[in-house]
Amino acid sequence: MTFLIALLALATCGYSVGSITQRGHRRIHLPLFVNETFYRDLEVELTRQVAKELASRPGVSIVPLEQAEVVLVGTIVDFEQRVLSEDAEDQVLESSVMTRVRIEVRDARTGVVARTYSVSDRAEFLAAGSGSLNAATSEAFFDVARRVVDGLESDFPRASASSRGELTDRR
Repeated sequence: MTFLIALLALATCGYSVGSITQRGHRRIHLPLFVNETFYRDLEVELTRQVAKELASRPGVSIVPLEQAEVVLVGTIVDFEQRVLSEDAEDQVLESSVMTRVRIEVRDARTGVVARTYSVSDRAEFLAAGSGSLNAATSEAFFDVARRVVDGLESDFPRASASSRGELTDRR
């Protein structure tokens, strides 16, 4: 009876014992994201955030290519910063960033693309100091990374539109 209660408690807390990826892939190779924007070093920060999110998922390992089952290839296709409001001296008071990323999940042995999907996120911020854009970018990348990793889940296509961002699923 105690075991049944513990199992029920785990189920209601959102924990799962299965792999997050389709077909049970657990060993993932994560190369540096490609950056198609003119903003520098975005690919480094986003790759770092996706790696952190993958590492937080039980049973998933980031491994070298020769040990991987799948390769998660990411491309930053768009990054926009928009000024939402300014003061009388044209100082930015409020701004936002929009990030769009394309993901390909490839078979590590053959290189064949198993599926593709896209995610996007918008983060708004108040310009309280020089680090505001960096803070907004980090916040947006945290959300994008979570959506990228969520996209590996087998039930991802059935998730709500808000939790999956833009989705194009090819199998």
